Amino acid sequence: MEQTNFQKVAHFINKMIEEDHIPGAVVGVTTAEKTLYKQAFGYAHFDKKIKMTEKTIFDLASLTKVTATLPSILQFLDGGVLDIDDQISYYIPQFKINHSDLTLRHLLTHTSGFQPEIKFHLNNVSKEEAIDMIAQIQDKKSPGTEVIYSDLNYILLGKIIESLADISLASYTDISIFKPVGMKDTYFNPPKNEKERIAATEFIETENDYRWGEVHDENTLHFGGVSGHAGLFSTLEDLTLYARMILNSGVSNDKRILSSQSINLSSVSYTKGLKLNRGLGWELYDSPSFSGQFLQDGFGHTGFTGTSIWFSKKNNYSIILLTNRVHFGRDKNISRMRRIIHNLIALEMNGVTK
Repeated sequence: MEQTNFQKVAHFINKMIEEDHIPGAVVGVTTAEKTLYKQAFGYAHFDKKIKMTEKTIFDLASLTKVTATLPSILQFLDGGVLDIDDQISYYIPQFKINHSDLTLRHLLTHTSGFQPEIKFHLNNVSKEEAIDMIAQIQDKKSPGTEVIYSDLNYILLGKIIESLADISLASYTDISIFKPVGMKDTYFNPPKNEKERIAATEFIETENDYRWGEVHDENTLHFGGVSGHAGLFSTLEDLTLYARMILNSGVSNDKRILSSQSINLSSVSYTKGLKLNRGLGWELYDSPSFSGQFLQDGFGHTGFTGTSIWFSKKNNYSIILLTNRVHFGRDKNISRMRRIIHNLIALEMNGVTK
């Protein structure tokens, strides 16, 4: 592969910072063997002028779904502990009454029919009570008929993982995924002494301060910082190691983390004909809405706080983009910026940009 310099990527990100679209960003491009590009821009905390670095810790938001919850489920699949077509009621008995036809596959592909969210935190509903509330939902779409991206699906998957592992989701993922891969700065509920390394997220009016060092997602915060849908914190370096594990067909540090079969299984479409193209956990290439016009293959995921990861299966590399875009408010749309960054990286990787 030709030497690349990614100058246009850096110029564009700096322009987005100058125009107050984002306070800062960290971006990386990796193959299965090596990092081709990594750079930090702007501020992790704008008011305090704390600079973004390559070691900044980010609230991953919904990247939790594919870096904690999905690989846990796939490990249980590899171990013969579950089947993705198992009924949810096999693991959570109260689902027999209203949702006997609901399967793990429906949860993983967001075809359960559940609404996008329920604001459990507003009614002081515990995580266990939230599971019961979801089980009692009756007014929803039939499973398998529509893709509705829903946090409820991954709250349930988190509960199932904890039931099978007999330990918390945080403990299971640390023992079975993060430590074996070598991810030293990936965790739920980051240590208090690492606060200065964490990218601050949104200014919370009721708290008269930025959410900084605690999870941004309100339900996860209410649940104690740990959930299957959000709550994970990580760095570019750690996510690069995770991406390499996926690109290396499930192997990291000479250890088998996932089977190549389960990785392939997760990255094929289960929702053809349902308008949105979903694998198990992953969003698949369907249109340039996420990946960009020049990355017309692969799979990835985004996080509400301004994070994303994308894998090009055809070219065997991954793009990691970490921002704290909600630091300037939720109306800051990162979609256009992400597409342009992906386009510029794709051109660079193909030797077009000079």
